[in-house]
Amino acid sequence: MLKEIFNIFSFYDEIRWSSLGNYNLINFCNENLDDDTKLLTHWLCYITDRQTSFQRIWDVGGFVLSDLVEQIKKTKSLDALNPESENSFVCKNGNEGFSFISKSKSNGNSVLQNYYGYKSDSRVTFTSRYYPSDYFSIIYTFSILKNYDFSFTKFIIEQFEKHKNSENYIKRILYSLYLITYFEVGQPKKNEMSDFDSNIKKAESRANKVFDILSNNFEENYIKFAKKDIFNQKRAWCSLRDFLKSPEFKKYFTQSLENEGVSAAVINKLTSLESLRQLELPGDVWNNNPIFRSCILKNTEYEESKKSLNVILRDYFDKNKSKLDESYPEQFDVSFDFVPRMCNMKKCDMCPVRIVKMGEYRDFFKTCARNKDLFCTVALINCGYNYDCKGEVCNLLEVLQ
Repeated sequence: MLKEIFNIFSFYDEIRWSSLGNYNLINFCNENLDDDTKLLTHWLCYITDRQTSFQRIWDVGGFVLSDLVEQIKKTKSLDALNPESENSFVCKNGNEGFSFISKSKSNGNSVLQNYYGYKSDSRVTFTSRYYPSDYFSIIYTFSILKNYDFSFTKFIIEQFEKHKNSENYIKRILYSLYLITYFEVGQPKKNEMSDFDSNIKKAESRANKVFDILSNNFEENYIKFAKKDIFNQKRAWCSLRDFLKSPEFKKYFTQSLENEGVSAAVINKLTSLESLRQLELPGDVWNNNPIFRSCILKNTEYEESKKSLNVILRDYFDKNKSKLDESYPEQFDVSFDFVPRMCNMKKCDMCPVRIVKMGEYRDFFKTCARNKDLFCTVALINCGYNYDCKGEVCNLLEVLQ
């Protein structure tokens, strides 16, 4: 039964990533940024992706953080993160608080001017919900990347070369990325951001610790991480996933690898089904929604499990991967779009999962037009995705027959 449910969500996932129009794009400060700068901006945006509207993160945060990345890569200096520097992208906003602020102005940026009210001569301000820890994650990231000429791509290439012959090499790359950004960040207070010299010393000390793990104690620490913590890295998994799957960021990722002289064979391996099957589902409130998880786990061995859904799906996948064709756990991330439109609205009678669970079509065919002149009405209603209907030759209909 779970096999068919995997295939249903594989259908939605394939549609999700088929078009740029099915997800939010980053509003870069300019479109002439190199591919590595775009990748690093994307990684930094996900650092700030907590309890803040994702539209604001990509639209406003993307503008400011891409400007910051470009400046640091040009100057080869972390001075842009020094609140006391005239070149800083970090400014005080009263009550010992801080915000990130661009050097570039919003002139000509229609997103900022039309949707956020910025004037053409205005610099752009972005304050993330957890900016003290986000700031430290950012300064820690750059303190390590300076050893790679501030290239995110060069760091990823090094990690792949170290682990390409290991089982679960994608998970080992993920752990390496976790180390440079999220490892031992803790819960710093906003007043700690003022002492830049002290923060640089902390960053250098932490960088030495990270390099020691990467070079001398990697496998021992990775095994501990993989037992539990690997399932809790929502932001890291989302970003790495986009590099391998998103039609926008997969393009930047492959081009950046090519620019560093990486062979087509290596690029093909990194973006292969073998790699995608190693991605963990970013656990969140959507895929752990009680209505959703109760429905898909009912009458399975996991029905009474209290574990997070991403742990359950990994366990089922590892036991049954030979039967799952091209399906894999991360594809259930479409729950971000599916759950609010279907489960929360109690549209069970038109849901394809109900057909698998109950053997009843109910209102499903009132939503499935099977008309090649239209969008796929099921994907549009269930997830909000635009995709041309395939008529009767449809992967979803094949699963449901």
